[in-house]
Amino acid sequence: MQLYDNSRTVANEAEILAAFQQRSRLAYQHFPCLQEIRYAEAPRSTLDVFPLAQATTTLVFIYGGYWQWCDKSDFAFIATDVLAKGMQCVLVEYELAPQSTMAEIVAQVKQALDFIQQQPWITQHVLLVGHSAGAHLAALWMQHEIVTEAVLLSGIYDLRPIQQTHLNTALNLTEQDILQYSPLLRQHAISKPYSIYCGEQELDELILQSQNYFQHRSGLDQAQVSFKLLDKTNHYTILDEYFQHLLKPKT
Repeated sequence: MQLYDNSRTVANEAEILAAFQQRSRLAYQHFPCLQEIRYAEAPRSTLDVFPLAQATTTLVFIYGGYWQWCDKSDFAFIATDVLAKGMQCVLVEYELAPQSTMAEIVAQVKQALDFIQQQPWITQHVLLVGHSAGAHLAALWMQHEIVTEAVLLSGIYDLRPIQQTHLNTALNLTEQDILQYSPLLRQHAISKPYSIYCGEQELDELILQSQNYFQHRSGLDQAQVSFKLLDKTNHYTILDEYFQHLLKPKT
């Protein structure tokens, strides 16, 4: 099943990802960055921090890659826009499947947030942003006490369909994983603002995931949650659309 193959929505996925990496290399060269800060014992349990003096907001970013591909360094280009808007930026790395289970990956995100909470550079306002599988992980930890606001980009919120795809070869999801780690199946209220975005040019299945999750959460958190389907936007351009145009400095 190719329901979750994002390469089908663009003609040049490899070129897009290569451009992300090149832009990210430039970000590391142009801005001060504290790289590979260890937050837990696992080899990939590290953070990159782009600090900004006098920042009042810290943006914590969790990348995607369907829990089994990519690296935080592929997405460092977002720091250019984050810093320009007066925020500091943290990129979270985590162990990938099949070396780690879904339960272990989810637990690592909590470890990262716990670690960030203890750092002297943390700000009062913390915006948690996740993209794709990173949005899934962010959705599971929006209730963490350090998070004051969250943004979910092109996320996956129901793991049940994933079990029937090629992605599950590495993930090997159990029924318990699906029940415990599908944000769509969670019933507790979230008492902080969060936004769900998806591009109109994304896979139908991803659009449906976002719409279903919004419908579910609006019944629980009507005053807190918002949803927008972004015109002329795909799974990759949504990153520039959000960080360049939709991300606003906290006043």
